[in-house]
Amino acid sequence: MTDRQVKSQRETLIVAAFLILGSLVVLFPFLDALILAGVVSYLLKIGHDNINQYLDNQLVSSIIMISSVFVGVGAVLYIFTNNFFGILSQVNTFTGSLRQGVLNITDFLNLSEQFQRNVESFINSISDRLTAEMVSVFTSIPSLLIDVAIFLVTTLFLYKDRDVIETQLKSLIRDIPSPERDIVQSIVTSIDEIFRGVFLTQVTVALILGAVNAVGFLVIEQITSSIPLISLWSLLIAAAALLPLFAGFMVYGPIGAYYLMTGSPVKGSLILLFGIVIINVASEIFLRPYVGSKQMDEHPLIIFLGFLTGPLVLGIKGLIIGPVLLILTKEFVLNYSTLAYAQSSQNRSDDK
Repeated sequence: MTDRQVKSQRETLIVAAFLILGSLVVLFPFLDALILAGVVSYLLKIGHDNINQYLDNQLVSSIIMISSVFVGVGAVLYIFTNNFFGILSQVNTFTGSLRQGVLNITDFLNLSEQFQRNVESFINSISDRLTAEMVSVFTSIPSLLIDVAIFLVTTLFLYKDRDVIETQLKSLIRDIPSPERDIVQSIVTSIDEIFRGVFLTQVTVALILGAVNAVGFLVIEQITSSIPLISLWSLLIAAAALLPLFAGFMVYGPIGAYYLMTGSPVKGSLILLFGIVIINVASEIFLRPYVGSKQMDEHPLIIFLGFLTGPLVLGIKGLIIGPVLLILTKEFVLNYSTLAYAQSSQNRSDDK
């Protein structure tokens, strides 16, 4: 390949990079749906391969996997729309009982009427905010349906054309001039390994926290009194563990607050203390970095920063982009220096 051809290919590569960045700007509002579609299509591929080992029928395996996606999305939408007003009523009932419990405590402690009014005003503002958020979610259903449609269509095509996409990607990489080809190949290989590692880390941590929550609630139950629906709370904690930081608090926080306001301060305090120390702090500082470092063979600090800062900066999409971007940056820097040195050595050998 002549120098002119190499230069032309590199210029084409630069233009392609700018076009990709421009496309990302256009697609950014729907990036959550697109990333989720990529994750689900990846999982569908794994599930398809496992099911096909037993059925030995590509068509039936594909129908089973695609049907599972549509059934799952339909079930979630049905449950949400069918129970929305019931959830809204329960939120108002809970805030009402919380208000009455706080007022009873302030009366018992003989606090000033001004303090009682301030507390009642604060609780009312929380109730209004929760109601407004719920109504906002309900009114945003048209936008949600657009995201769902993008998710379903993208998932379907990524899953259906996965072999074609993989073949075309390999063909494109082969046409990239060296050393850029080696760097891109290294990044693509790293993305697959990192993606699998991120998914396994999230699932492993979720399962561990679900089990830990069940044990913790059982211990608190033995110390104080019965806690109903421990299995349900543990399942919700496991699901919330897929969203780091504050998602777990949305489960154990209301439970602890309920017991605090209904005459069980010890139980409520233990639930809140257990949730903050174990479910939130210990899991984010120790458990997730440890599991991630073992799954992806990376330093725990990179895992910690990726999973912590990604969701804070980018929202849900940061769960994937955060750790993937930090690990890819490290891989790129290390691989670029190695590959550039190898290319330089090869050029010197060719000159001789």
